[in-house]
Amino acid sequence: MKAKIGIAYAVLLMISTGLQAQKKISGQTIYNQEPLSGVNVVILKENSSYVTAVETDRDGFYEIENMKPGSYKLLFSLIGYEKKTIGINIISEDLKMPVTVLEMEPFTMNEVTVKAKRPAFKSEPEKTTVTLSAASIGSDGSLLNALGKIPGILILNDGTVLLNGKAGANIMIDGKQTYLTGENLLNMLRSMPGSAVDKIEMVSNPSAQYDAGGTSGFINIKSRQRTDRGLNLDFSSNMEAGKYSRQNQNISLQFHEKKYTFYANYSFNNGQDFILINSSREYLKAKTDAAILNMDAYRKFKSHSNYFKTGIQYQFSDNLILNTDVFGNWFGRTKNENAVSGLFQGPDFKDSSLYTNNNQQSHHNNLGGGMSVLYKFSTKIKWENTFNFLVFEQNEELDQKSKMIQSPEPDTENRLHGNMEGDIKITNLQSGMGYDMSDKFTFNSGIKYSSINIDNNALYNSMHSGQWFEVEKLSSCFFYKENVLASYVQSNQKWSERFSTEIGLRLELTETKARYATGNRDSTLVRNYEQLFPTFSANYVASDNHVLSFQYGRRIVRPNYRDLNPFTEVNDRYLQERGNTALRPELVNNMEASWIVKSQYVFSVFYTARKNPVTKSYLTEPESDVTIVMPLNLMQSYALGARAGLNNIKPKQWWTLHLNGSLAYKEFHWREMGTLYDNNLWTPAFQFNNQFSLSNEWAVEATGYYNGEMAEGQAKIGSIGSVSLGVRKSFFEKKLSCYVYFNDVFLTNRPNISLYNSVIEGFYKERRDSRMAGITLSWRFDSGNSSKALRKIENMEESKRIN
Repeated sequence: MKAKIGIAYAVLLMISTGLQAQKKISGQTIYNQEPLSGVNVVILKENSSYVTAVETDRDGFYEIENMKPGSYKLLFSLIGYEKKTIGINIISEDLKMPVTVLEMEPFTMNEVTVKAKRPAFKSEPEKTTVTLSAASIGSDGSLLNALGKIPGILILNDGTVLLNGKAGANIMIDGKQTYLTGENLLNMLRSMPGSAVDKIEMVSNPSAQYDAGGTSGFINIKSRQRTDRGLNLDFSSNMEAGKYSRQNQNISLQFHEKKYTFYANYSFNNGQDFILINSSREYLKAKTDAAILNMDAYRKFKSHSNYFKTGIQYQFSDNLILNTDVFGNWFGRTKNENAVSGLFQGPDFKDSSLYTNNNQQSHHNNLGGGMSVLYKFSTKIKWENTFNFLVFEQNEELDQKSKMIQSPEPDTENRLHGNMEGDIKITNLQSGMGYDMSDKFTFNSGIKYSSINIDNNALYNSMHSGQWFEVEKLSSCFFYKENVLASYVQSNQKWSERFSTEIGLRLELTETKARYATGNRDSTLVRNYEQLFPTFSANYVASDNHVLSFQYGRRIVRPNYRDLNPFTEVNDRYLQERGNTALRPELVNNMEASWIVKSQYVFSVFYTARKNPVTKSYLTEPESDVTIVMPLNLMQSYALGARAGLNNIKPKQWWTLHLNGSLAYKEFHWREMGTLYDNNLWTPAFQFNNQFSLSNEWAVEATGYYNGEMAEGQAKIGSIGSVSLGVRKSFFEKKLSCYVYFNDVFLTNRPNISLYNSVIEGFYKERRDSRMAGITLSWRFDSGNSSKALRKIENMEESKRIN
């Protein structure tokens, strides 16, 4: 397999011949002696026809490569600043421009001077970028709350991430996948302050350069980098309270000189939370005539988390750049649950009640790091190599006490003790090269190898007559190994001034081996498969304000490691949750067509087809009232719909409005005992974000969302919504910021799920501590010339599958 990839990769590298000798233009833009980032630098021919464009970086620097000799015009533009045009002439050498100074553009109305503000949202084909500082939503207490206020992003209480109405989006931080999913992802996002984030990138159709995993696109969270040279410190403190209270403390340090930057970030989070649960399920094919089980539970959580990240960026020369980082997260949680279950069964409705107390101690530790080296052979060829590792350790201890009351029979008491521990180790190597073959054609290719190893053990003991005995049915060992070898090619072709395409192809070869051992069973499953993942994008610039685009991509969803793990999590005598070693990968085909207006309005239609979708299913044990929640592969799923994103709307000069709405149809098909079942619904969704800029550095925001009833596997997720309010005030030239907020004002963030299949019918409702009032204080020291940050490499895709 490796030999095949090596030969294919060698052939791809030979395609880069025939490059023409072309020149580079470089320079810097400033305002009031300070660098200006985000300035659009457009190259025009003498007849003003468009050639290419770039955007200045955090230092205000820009580079335009692959320019042919000749006469051109440079157009500098940034909202709020006066445009500037400079004529240039490229002869035989690279052209280094003198520093370009832009001036603020004043607007006079009745003797009042108004200065324009940079738009918070920028829409492009396949990507929308949100600048949190401009959107005024980055001052909230946690990154989780900040994400929830961005139109187009919705994170459900179980950790499911929706991007533009479609589930299955991956979350990346600084170009790297996050380490957790589900509840653990939520805990990590809660521990990170929103004030530490600069931009949010929402990518709907990733190119072949990115890992093919995930149902839809990804959300890339880019950390805020201080702009000062020398030593810089940022502090933020957050407290919030509902029924219980939580806090988040953060400190960031950065030291920057000309060639290197050292940074460190530490945050601490702790607090309490609760969940009220009410559920009911009817066993449709019970061993007696009827069986109905009702459960009410109260879960209380105490948790604490420590998160840190540190790294160094060093530029040895203009051609060689090194980036290295180390990060870690230590999370601990205590869960105490009291549940009461009532079972009514048989023609005489014989009643029984089960009282269960669960005390669970969880400790999750992960440590990771990486290094990337970028080398520029010339202005046309770049070579980037990365290495990353991640070690995830978990330990969970369960102490369960239960009491069954079933008159006239005597009461029975049981005690169960469980200890689950294990570790996950991930390493990957990636190498990629980029070729700028001309000003109209670029070519990228790369190769990647990933290795994942899992070693988990679960031991359950029950007490009988004062002695502990192992429960072999629940105890087990699980070993898993996965190797993925991938290569890709990606070409970007500009066919004319208005029409361009991107074509990519990714090949992934996967080898897996899983071993599952219990007291009376020892089985090994080996699975190898090869998959091709094509991507295609076409963009047509109809005019300066209108762009039409079409994207297609094929993706894969490998089961996350917890779903593969066959361990049994015992909630009570009637409810258990376990993994499934027989899960198959899910294959996804996505298509989307978009119309983008003025880089701020997006209108799209989309279609998604999924084969073998993985979803939680509800089963019953033979001759038992125990419900088993287990992930299964359904047959297929389809989704289609339309969405609209309307950003940077200005009803008034002081009012900025962002809207996102969608209408999607989703259906699932599966077969049980020879009968074909389906689940389908039309789902409306709507999100809004209002920003009101008042005088004296006061700002008010009102945000909210509504997501209608949605089909997901065998279940229907009920409609859900929330409205949040916030007030922000800046002091001392915006060095100190105070943000007061009230989330879920009307307490409408209350999930409810209904389900139906061949063996069970029921509903599940919950209420969390979501109505919270909070305050965040942020202090930042000085500001000045910005540091030139190394471009982060996008990798560690496998880590998202830990949950």
